[in-house]
Amino acid sequence: MKPLSERQRTPLAIGAIAAVLYFSEGLPYGIVTDLVPIYLRIQHVELKIIGDLAGSVSLAWTLKFLWSPLIDTFGTYRRWIAGALIVIGGALGAMASLPASVTAIFYALIAVVALGSATQDIAVDAFTIRATPGSMLGPVNSIRVTAYRVAMMVGGGGMAIIAGRVGWRTAWGTAAAIALGMLIFASTLPDDRGERKAQSSFAADLGHWLRRPRAGILLTIVFLYRIGEFAVVTMVRPYWVDRGYSPAEIGTITSVVGATAIILGAIVGGWFVAKFGVYAGLLWLGIAQTLSNLGYAIVATMQAGRWAIYAAAIVENIGYGVGNAAFLAFLMSICDRERAATEYALLSAAFGLTGAVVRAASGHVAQYAGYPFYFWLTVFLGIPVLFLIPRIRNEASILRT
Repeated sequence: MKPLSERQRTPLAIGAIAAVLYFSEGLPYGIVTDLVPIYLRIQHVELKIIGDLAGSVSLAWTLKFLWSPLIDTFGTYRRWIAGALIVIGGALGAMASLPASVTAIFYALIAVVALGSATQDIAVDAFTIRATPGSMLGPVNSIRVTAYRVAMMVGGGGMAIIAGRVGWRTAWGTAAAIALGMLIFASTLPDDRGERKAQSSFAADLGHWLRRPRAGILLTIVFLYRIGEFAVVTMVRPYWVDRGYSPAEIGTITSVVGATAIILGAIVGGWFVAKFGVYAGLLWLGIAQTLSNLGYAIVATMQAGRWAIYAAAIVENIGYGVGNAAFLAFLMSICDRERAATEYALLSAAFGLTGAVVRAASGHVAQYAGYPFYFWLTVFLGIPVLFLIPRIRNEASILRT
């Protein structure tokens, strides 16, 4: 396939490609993280086993940088995306043929879906980085966040509704059919990888990135930018449960209303980055992201009522959306186009590690210090990185705008 032509690089064309690709990326992630736990609990699987499974399969996304050099070196991004979708669709189709019970084969197929999904992520991110001009980073990242969140809702809530009405086999089969539909689209993609490197390795690509100007500061920003958001999101649902809200109410406000707020935030964040640039977006939307945690801190401290908690949830999700849009634009801007798959996977692993550490510690802190202290802590955790961002303000060569 030929690279993207100038005609194919129009905002409409790139936006449409990004929307479909990130829907394709979000669907299996929503299935693994949202739908599978529901199925396992209905099958009376113990909570600790569900938790162990969630921790195990998340390693596919955390460690994907280990095989990202293969994607930068061999084949084309289009073929890697298509190959991953074949694996995902095949595994979901196999799950549809299994009896309504949890077996070792079921767990193995979930692992296959996770590995296929992580591999697709690498290729999709690399393709998007190469295809997106710097002037379109903001709008494209709004589309990315929106499509990804919609896909997660379809893969989680949508498939759960299907399972409740016509059975789990139909739900798995429907998910497989959607994945194969994405495969048809992927097969039509142009190739936009540019000059292929003769050799690629994790160590070489990591060394290349670390030799860039202000690499230490950039990496620290990657580690810290979303730490406050990771912290607050982890304890939001337990907090709602402990306040006595029903699962239906929690699901509605944190999923449907929450996702809508995130999408709105992503659109606003994308517009802001497009108008004012990556640096301004990273700083000012980072401040908004941090301040959005104040809602839960105040509500927990004052033991406020239902509508105050609803407002806190909406504000926090908008903050998540605007911050995520700016952060994704930042990540794309500091990746070398010729090493896009490996570098983006490395950076994703960096902030993914931050999330893993925060999630592991969050329950202990909230349990022993209480929700008010914990939510105020999430606000303060988001502040240090804001003092680092001005140090890259004048590095025009770092931020591709």
